[in-house]
Amino acid sequence: MGRLLAAHFGVNEAELPERLGNHLLRVDIDHPRRTNADGSIEFDWWGAGWDTRTEGYWHAFSPLENSLDLDRFPWPDPNGEKILDTAEQTILRHGPSYFIAPNLGMCLFERAWSLRGFDALLMDMLERTQWVEELLDRILEIQLTLSRRFVAAGVAGGYFGDDYGAQRAMLFSPRLWRRLIKPRLAKLFAVYVDAGLPVILHSDGDIRAILPDLVEIGLTTLNPVQPEVLEHTWLQSEYGAKLSFYGGVSTQGVLPGGTVEEVRAATIACARALAPEGTGLLLGASHRMQSDIPARNVEAMLDAFDKSS
Repeated sequence: MGRLLAAHFGVNEAELPERLGNHLLRVDIDHPRRTNADGSIEFDWWGAGWDTRTEGYWHAFSPLENSLDLDRFPWPDPNGEKILDTAEQTILRHGPSYFIAPNLGMCLFERAWSLRGFDALLMDMLERTQWVEELLDRILEIQLTLSRRFVAAGVAGGYFGDDYGAQRAMLFSPRLWRRLIKPRLAKLFAVYVDAGLPVILHSDGDIRAILPDLVEIGLTTLNPVQPEVLEHTWLQSEYGAKLSFYGGVSTQGVLPGGTVEEVRAATIACARALAPEGTGLLLGASHRMQSDIPARNVEAMLDAFDKSS
């Protein structure tokens, strides 16, 4: 999608964030990019594998699929000397101009299922709950170390990704979330809250049942506020005084399937619903934009940004 948009706007890919008007930069850790023999799977820092032949994220390998032995698993080292080199350079270069946050996507639940397998982890949450808690604690300690290092490096806030919702409900019960995820997520948030920094959480789907909990543990900004699952007027009415919002323009509906006029109208309507007083919203697409979205619709959304400001 980046190549398509760069060609449409007549810039190179390195210039695209500025052309799109991005205000937020996410920094990541440095690590070698390993693949399997034919290059069809790339392994992330944790050892989970992702299909390189698809757009977006398509899980392809779970290193704990056939093992429950957490002591023998090769956990990554969050204290690695060089892993924040690029992040630190980015903060020094762009810190005055951008909101820079660490990319701690797949922070707890998603990281656990990426290592174990999605279906297997959901079953483990019921049948091996204590083992899942130990798995999550191992993940938590690594993420806490990374978070403390990112704060020391000078990030402007925290950014976490962990999808808890599907289109019509949560992926697992709020009761399980409160037992397994909430206390650990609270510890991660606290690293930034205690430093006086805001916290952004990306969590797809219908997570209305746990929004009060997220506010309680220090969430500042909710992303992606998908209009299909979190009605914007309701969200602003219930949480506009407690949260700010990030996203909102549907990558499921209007951006891939609408006309230019419909995209403009939807973008303006999103801004009016989520930021009726002109503040508290980082307006953008409700998720990662992929190649099913016509470039003209991206341009229409950008045009509407100006009309909404």
